[in-house]
Amino acid sequence: MKKLYLSILLATALTTPQTLFCAPPATRPQTWTAQDALGRTIGSTEQYGAPRPGKTVGMFFVIWHGTSGYDTYMKQLPDEGVRIPQPTDTLSPYDNQKLMTENPQNPQYGPQWVFHHWGEPYLGYYLADDDWVIRKHAQMLTDAGVDVIIVDLTNAVIYLPQLKNLCKVYTQIREAGGRTPQLSFIFNTQARETVQRLYDNFYAKGLYKDLWFYWKGKPLILCPPQDVTPQFADFFTIRHSWFCSLPEWEWFGDGRDKWPWADYYPQNAGWHESPDKPEAVSVAPATHPITDGGRVRRVGRSYHNGQQPDKAHQHSEQGLCFAEQFSRAMELDPEFVFFAGWNEWTAIRIIDHNDFLKCGDRDLKEGDTYFWDLYNHEYSRDIEPLRGRFGDNYYYQLCDFIRRYKGVEPIEVHSDIHRIDPGDMTTWQQVKAVYADDRGDTFHRNHIGYGRIGQLINTTGRNDIVEAKMANDGKTLWFYVRTDRPITSCTDPKWMRLFIDVKGSGLPDWEGFQYAVGNPAADGSKTALSRSRNGWNWEKIADLDYRVSDNEMVVAVPFAAIGVKNPKNFTVDFKWIDNAVDQGDIQQCLSDGDAAPNGRFRYRYAFSR
Repeated sequence: MKKLYLSILLATALTTPQTLFCAPPATRPQTWTAQDALGRTIGSTEQYGAPRPGKTVGMFFVIWHGTSGYDTYMKQLPDEGVRIPQPTDTLSPYDNQKLMTENPQNPQYGPQWVFHHWGEPYLGYYLADDDWVIRKHAQMLTDAGVDVIIVDLTNAVIYLPQLKNLCKVYTQIREAGGRTPQLSFIFNTQARETVQRLYDNFYAKGLYKDLWFYWKGKPLILCPPQDVTPQFADFFTIRHSWFCSLPEWEWFGDGRDKWPWADYYPQNAGWHESPDKPEAVSVAPATHPITDGGRVRRVGRSYHNGQQPDKAHQHSEQGLCFAEQFSRAMELDPEFVFFAGWNEWTAIRIIDHNDFLKCGDRDLKEGDTYFWDLYNHEYSRDIEPLRGRFGDNYYYQLCDFIRRYKGVEPIEVHSDIHRIDPGDMTTWQQVKAVYADDRGDTFHRNHIGYGRIGQLINTTGRNDIVEAKMANDGKTLWFYVRTDRPITSCTDPKWMRLFIDVKGSGLPDWEGFQYAVGNPAADGSKTALSRSRNGWNWEKIADLDYRVSDNEMVVAVPFAAIGVKNPKNFTVDFKWIDNAVDQGDIQQCLSDGDAAPNGRFRYRYAFSR
């Protein structure tokens, strides 16, 4: 094998002091690219068009996991907070998909009225007060382009401890320079009393005002009109939100000031000023798992063209219903798109006399089990990544949809040639191709999980990447990365790897990347350049020199080594990953170590002169 050496470890480099840099610029996730597990791509302005002002995205959001018991149903605590699982909670979480896989003919569900999961969250069976999860959710939603989470308070409770904790974590993220969505709320049962409690305990006290979401000049809430008092009308912008705009559901009427949180395709828009000016439209991956043959329809993730396919022809991973609903939203082009939803992982088991004909793909008879809102992988509407099956497909589909709706800022095309001195980190100050990553996202996890799960621990966060840069001198690509603290030893497992996608190469790849630097691991002076032989199967093709100085690292990759044929016009996507991705599971970038940028996203370096 031909070895390729670059002399970048100069003797003077070892004595160069750490360079002082100013704080990194804000992350710009709308300039990131991505490829999902199905090979669907998220690109740039050419794919989506320029930014479209006046477009806002909301997400239905749940904060009640763990409030109603685990193995058995328990009334909520007086403060409506999360219950601590007891030693007697030895069976839950009841995961319907797993129960049906284990015993297709007779799933061993938990007791009636107990919450059952439709699947396993990628972040584990978590509780609503897990700060680590709150941070991950905020990061994913912000990266996707979600402006506001609309918190579910439809069951006459306000979950004040969880709400305050979420606001505390969001505030910490913002104080550290990060971003989060804003907050709004949706009400239904005993709405007047519930809104009053929230107003008295949250709004009237001015708590976390920076997080309030304003619409038409006032904080927005979604509340039935019969429960709106003069006090509420004066303080809030109020819209009514419930399910379905069809006439048989009655509540929607002519659509004025109505915002369905979910609807059947083709959805109708709510409006405020004029029916010709759509204000809000809902978009959901699915609606309900049940049908009564009329008013209630069974709509799973594979539903499209007016049909719910049978089990043998379902393709839950493709997001067919989701795509169809989004196409309708784009046709109506409202001011606000309301996605449903995020982290609604559980539904209550019901055993009752009923008029429903099916739950999921099962025929029902009197006394059978059914679930009203969520059931299994096919009949569920979460966008949050799942462990197994379709994984994070819906999350990246969401990112794609929001970019189509909002447009994106263009990716800068660079033209400067830089003579990088590998022994002097100050030469990087002149480089304009700068890419920021979230600071503080190596936060460790240690929080109790749902039911029998016990403690959920994640201590993989290690090198917190805060900034990357790229430059070229006409023959070599130079990659720079900076962390918030000194970079750990190269002998650490899964240490500071760089993945490169040369656009247009046509070579075999892993998740779209043809090349990896540091896979296999680096030693004290050399690091490997490897080429994918298809998937997570790497062949070393060269040795590269690299340099680490305190919290900065530089590696140089010759154009010839990665097949850049035209040094005057090329595009490269790249990604840094530390202490994540074991045996090729790129989803680990959502939970483990640190990746710059987050998840499956990549930075793009476009060069032309």
